[in-house]
Amino acid sequence: MSRTFRRKNQKHEYIWVLKDWDTFFKGVRTVHHSPKSPAGRKAIAVFHSDAQVTMASAAPRWYRRAFEHRRRTRNNRVMRLWLKGLADPIFEVRHRHDANWSWW
Repeated sequence: MSRTFRRKNQKHEYIWVLKDWDTFFKGVRTVHHSPKSPAGRKAIAVFHSDAQVTMASAAPRWYRRAFEHRRRTRNNRVMRLWLKGLADPIFEVRHRHDANWSWW
């Protein structure tokens, strides 16, 4: 099923999309763009594009790589301590989405 067929006749509430977030975070009175203005049209286009970062998207590759490196280092350290007879082996189990869950 195509995206245009799924979204046919949908009504969108653009109040959050048209909000000027730069002025909002500066503490200035909230300003909303007009849907017909260039800034408002751009905000709506970004909202409808699939290029947005959402909670459903994965963590960046650099973060996942660093996360896995830290886990492997900890597990290797535990293995070395166990081989020396200094500690019991308690490894951190790998799960496919751990880096993504810790990112959010």
